Parts: sequence; C-alpha cells; structure tokens
Amino acid sequence: MPIIYICFSNKLKIMKNIFTIFVIILAFFSFKKTNDKPFTSMKLVKVWESDTLFTTAESVIYDAKNKVIFVSNIDGQPWEEDNKGSIGKLSLDGKVIDNKWVTGLNAPKGLGIVGGKLYVADNIRLVEIDIKSGKILHKYDVKDCQGLNDVATTTDGSVYFTDSKKGVVHLLKNGVITIVVDGLEGSNGVLYDNDRLLLGTWADSSLTAYQFNAKKTNIFASKLPQPDGIEAIGDGSYLVSTWSGLIHHVNKNGKVELLLDTKKDKISAADIDFVQDKNLLLVPTFFRNTVAAYQLVK
Repeated sequence: MPIIYICFSNKLKIMKNIFTIFVIILAFFSFKKTNDKPFTSMKLVKVWESDTLFTTAESVIYDAKNKVIFVSNIDGQPWEEDNKGSIGKLSLDGKVIDNKWVTGLNAPKGLGIVGGKLYVADNIRLVEIDIKSGKILHKYDVKDCQGLNDVATTTDGSVYFTDSKKGVVHLLKNGVITIVVDGLEGSNGVLYDNDRLLLGTWADSSLTAYQFNAKKTNIFASKLPQPDGIEAIGDGSYLVSTWSGLIHHVNKNGKVELLLDTKKDKISAADIDFVQDKNLLLVPTFFRNTVAAYQLVK
C-alpha cells in the first residue's frame, strides 16, 4: 500500500510539472506574438516629390514665418572646400522657388533657424544668413574643426551644431563658440528637446541623450543604423532618418519601430524636418537630388 501511494504521488507530480511547462511555453509564444505587433498605428504616405533641381540635397528646414523650405546643396564631395555648395528654396507644396538662393558655400549640411537668421553647418565653419535679404552675414570659424554636420536652435538664440569627425557638440551663443559635449564618436543629427540634446551617433547606432541639468549622456534608443535627422512629433516621440533610406519612429520610452523603407528605390533619407501643424515629414534624398514629402497618418 505505501508503495502504490508513492508511485501515484510521483506520477501526479510529473503531470503537474508537464502542465506547468506547457503553460510557460504557451505564455512565451503569446508574449512573443504580442510583442511582434507594431506599437503604433502611424504610417507615412508620400504626397509629393520635387523636381531634380537640387544638387546632393543633404538637409531641409521649414521656415514657418515665410512659408518656405530651405534645402542645403552639397553639390560635390561631402567634405571638400570647393565653393560649390548652395542653399535652395522650395514651397510647401513641392514647387522649386530657387534651387540656388545662396551660393558660395562649401559642402553645406545641417540647417537651423532663429531670430530671422538661417544657420548652416558648412564643413569647417558655421554660416549665418539673413533670411530676408539672402545675404551671408557672418562665417564663424570653429577652432580645430574637422567636419560640421547638423544644427539645432532654441528660442533664446542658442545654436547647437555637431562635428561628426571630431565627436563633439558646439554651442554658438552671443557670438561665442564653446564645446558642450565631447567624446561622441560619429555624432551626426542633433535636436534640442525638453532641456536635453538628442544626438544620433553612428559609432553605436543609437540616439544619445545629453541632460543639461545632470551634464551627462545616456543611450536613449538603440538599433538605429546611421541615424541622421531627428525630429519631434509633438507627443513625446520622434522621427529619425537613416542615411540609407529608412525612417524610424522612436517613442518616449526609446522603443524603435520602422515606418518607411525606401532603400530598394535608392532614395536616401538625410537630415529631415517635420512640420508639426501639418503632420508633414520633409526628406532630402541626397543623390536623388530632390526633396520628398510624406504625410504622417496617425
């Protein structure tokens, strides 16, 4: 009798263990299936693309006051001092106003607007252009500069700009240039948002956040190959372009989701801009020599 009881007890334990394992496996696959689903219903729908009148279009920015889009034209090698670079102008419906509005630049890339001025990261200097007249007001030489890339501005007149080759972020304030962040290998895109800088770094394929109050950096989002332009949507999340032709959505917790893949069409996605009140994403296509616009459908 005791032997029979023990055998039955062991068999019962085995059955319980098998059931437990089954439940765990079922829960795992259910969890995986849930996590494979997109976390947002957003999508990008193409609405227009400009004529091919821009030359190596690297960056775009919308000027809400004047209702025009500025486009930086490298027009040559991306890091050469060749005097071939220019800034073009485009309407919000994709019509080219002037493909070479300002000339005499050298491989211009990132753009920023504040105080009626357009700031351009022009290879080894920061250029200040008066938007009303189209005249170059100032060329700021940057000490030990190796390769300027993107620009971000704030309402108080601060102009932040990255040096991708040197791995630093500069600040222009009241005519003086200082270094804010260093040690960021391959720093490309920059965005000022919520008292922090978000920086796209190619070395680790991530978005790095620099907190001004703590004066330190941390990884905000990862698995972003060649992050270029960074734009706030307005709900705490961001759109991030990658040079190969991808657009990712990054939510407020740093989770990454692919929204657009144009690699097969050979449409690059360089330094983007996002017009929040129109839910319109502007994408410079680099070697395609155009600007494409996509409606963000939520």
